[in-house]
Amino acid sequence: MDQTQPQRRPQKSEVREYRPVRNRRKGFRLPIGFVVVLAVVAVALQWTGTVDLGIPLGAPPASGSHAARSSNPVSVSDAQADLRDVISSAASVVRSAQFGPRGPAGEAGPDYEHAGEAAPPQAGDAAAPGSSGAPADPSSTAGSATGSGPRVTIPDGAAARGAAPLAIAPGSQPVALPPSGDGYRSEVERAWFSGGQDLTHRALQARTRALQLGAANYESASRALLAPAAEGIALERAMLAARLSPDLPMARMELAGAYLHDGQYLNALREVGAGVAAIPRNLEASLWLAASLLAMFAAVLTLGSMVFIAWVGLSVFRHAAHDVGDLVSRDMPEFARAALLGSLLLVPLLLGEAAMGLVLALFLLGFTYCEAGYRRALALAAMLLVLGIYPVTRLSGMALTALDSDPVAAAADSVVRSMASSADIDILRTASAREDWLAEAALALHERRSGDAELALARYEQLLDRTPTDPVVLTVLSNMAFERGDNARSIQLGERAAALVRSATLLFNLSQVYARSFQMDEFEGAMAQAQLVDPEVVAELSKTKAPDFVADLAFPTAPIRDRMLQGAGGDRFVDPVSRAIMPGHIGRDWVTTAGAFALTAVLGVGIGGGLGRASSCRRCGRRICGRCDGTVWNSQICDGCHHLFHRPETTDPAMRMARLSELRARESRVSRLATLASVLVPGAAGLLARRPDLGFLGLFLFFWAVLLILWRKGVVVDPLAIGAVGPLLFTTAAALSILGYGLVVGLGLMIRRSL
Repeated sequence: MDQTQPQRRPQKSEVREYRPVRNRRKGFRLPIGFVVVLAVVAVALQWTGTVDLGIPLGAPPASGSHAARSSNPVSVSDAQADLRDVISSAASVVRSAQFGPRGPAGEAGPDYEHAGEAAPPQAGDAAAPGSSGAPADPSSTAGSATGSGPRVTIPDGAAARGAAPLAIAPGSQPVALPPSGDGYRSEVERAWFSGGQDLTHRALQARTRALQLGAANYESASRALLAPAAEGIALERAMLAARLSPDLPMARMELAGAYLHDGQYLNALREVGAGVAAIPRNLEASLWLAASLLAMFAAVLTLGSMVFIAWVGLSVFRHAAHDVGDLVSRDMPEFARAALLGSLLLVPLLLGEAAMGLVLALFLLGFTYCEAGYRRALALAAMLLVLGIYPVTRLSGMALTALDSDPVAAAADSVVRSMASSADIDILRTASAREDWLAEAALALHERRSGDAELALARYEQLLDRTPTDPVVLTVLSNMAFERGDNARSIQLGERAAALVRSATLLFNLSQVYARSFQMDEFEGAMAQAQLVDPEVVAELSKTKAPDFVADLAFPTAPIRDRMLQGAGGDRFVDPVSRAIMPGHIGRDWVTTAGAFALTAVLGVGIGGGLGRASSCRRCGRRICGRCDGTVWNSQICDGCHHLFHRPETTDPAMRMARLSELRARESRVSRLATLASVLVPGAAGLLARRPDLGFLGLFLFFWAVLLILWRKGVVVDPLAIGAVGPLLFTTAAALSILGYGLVVGLGLMIRRSL
């Protein structure tokens, strides 16, 4: 792209065609709450790298930072190295989905290089980058007879962000359309490259053809339009990218950034919401988000539960050390008692149980010395710990590896996205020979979009015999009958499909067929129903103003997603995690781990019931021990404080006042230290307020906030699907977690002061 040409501001007709923007009324003042929301969104967009507003927040990490972090060597154990390898392999799976479809053996994918570096033209290429031939397609894998792929030029700075190359340049010539064997993978791709020099015309032509063939998104062209140039993303290109791929969150967020840069704040907020809403409709974005959230959730459950158990166990360490020392000798000094108990706690580590062995020992201390409320919290922590290590980690691994878990599902997804390579088609044909329904449906879609009407008709007829209630198959056959002029057959199939699913696209198609058949009452009824279902869809389909225009239903992503998740295996993520934390017998499986905690809890209850447990006075902090003191009023107040506060008539007034003064000074010191610990130590606020539930919640919120900030770009690299939506969501969630953690700390301080 020529960087010397000034950026053209889009014409009013071009901009308003995508989405009307109301003029702002003069004299209108924004409320202060709305200004605050805009400021928060602007800071989040700057932080996530969507748009540069000049706010000095620091640059966000590069696209591959998390993949690189996942591959950092860990020298603790071989199990941690295995976990690193598993995460790295998952990142490579996502990167393979990011940089185009898989090619067969010997078939190279696109060769990306920086602008300004000479790239020798490859034999068999249609045209070298920068020449006056066909513009390069960033997703093209059609190579030469020798297997070399096309070379694509990336502007300087694009490779750093991992963006798709910008395949459109001003002055490029329209592509000639050979009658056959032209290398186009779909009619949508043909429409994109045959649209001439004007970007708007090319995008509209490709979008119209995509709608006609049921392609809800044309991501290759959208990513090409969004490739960063030196002067940034133009509003016109961002709008065209969002129109070509309305279900691509990255395109929506780039458009939001362009609107924000242009001062159209309401439109920017609207596009942010559209980007978030598009995540469930985008397979790659939804899997990436699910994998990242599940990985963070597993880490939060594991870390939060282990730290909570450790805090509770350490809080009674002093009392347990005193009792253990009494078993040896009542004359044993305090440091020797502490050393003895510490040695006993380290025995599980010597037996090869690693960190989980120490946690289990502290769990025993907590169940032995704590009250019922703390025991319930410890039991909950143990259950969540097992859930985090096993099922949640397994689900995270499934989402991370789903994209490449099933070759047939991956090939079908490439066909749906109009990015299928020859290898993908070969995989589908091989699976179709085994009567794989997904492969047959994907092949039928491929032949439909490739323009092979006869073969597509035969395949869809076979699919109709197998699944007579499939609305997608019925709609495609109805449209093909309409294209052949068989209106009666088209109406019959369309009405069958309309009885199965309520779709504005399907009702619009029926209205077109009714209009051609001069059934005006039915035409008006179908069009009215379509308007009620989704007026925006009807408005977009009506823009063609063609009486013979009908649109296929989009291929459902649910079968592809289900097939990928069925083939994905999360056990290879669970094994290294469990071996890193508990490489011994405890980590054999989830039943063994849960059973170890259950037996420890029973043992702790039994020991606590038959042992004279030491405690401390809540007034003065003095140890209370029946073996040492002889007389104990209860486990919460010592004999001296009992007489001082509950039987003052038995004490000397002068000595009583002096003692009360000392206790007030001590309480002041302890209160200051407790406040400082509550603020600085996660979970301390709830534990010091004798509310283990608040301590547990505070730990979870703290770890959530930390992980959301550290992994705001995701646990693996974004496959150019979710864009800045993911970091924006994670940053917002981190802010809410910090706010929740602050509320928990404040509530803990208030409760402690009321004790």
